[in-house]
Amino acid sequence: MKRPLLQWILIPMMLVVSACDGNNADSNTTATATAEGRQAGGAGVFAACAACHTLAPGGPHRFGPNLHDLIGRRAGTAERFAYSQALRDSGIVWNAQTLDEYLAAPTRRVPGTRMTLATDDPALRQAIIQYLSAATP
Repeated sequence: MKRPLLQWILIPMMLVVSACDGNNADSNTTATATAEGRQAGGAGVFAACAACHTLAPGGPHRFGPNLHDLIGRRAGTAERFAYSQALRDSGIVWNAQTLDEYLAAPTRRVPGTRMTLATDDPALRQAIIQYLSAATP
């Protein structure tokens, strides 16, 4: 069953608003994917991420950076994106393990990061990581 376009826009935007409302800057907001998103695989799960991130080669930055070619890249180094000092200084190189840790609890993994949206479900994190890994040549 296909979701109406409005749902693809509203659900990610609600997640962004709850993550960026300023009331939870020191805590993580849980990203919860719907059963339909899980069934759609990584692309369905990434729909929530797409509210802040793009994935296409040369795609624009949004509230978060473009994530194309993320695997193997040092955190805080995408050109023309204003990262937090905390992320630039983190020393993280993105791989399956570092992404899993970061997505589970961004503000615990990198205190001072602006990303507060966490994904508690390990299966959802793995789907996102696999999807991002497939976007890395």
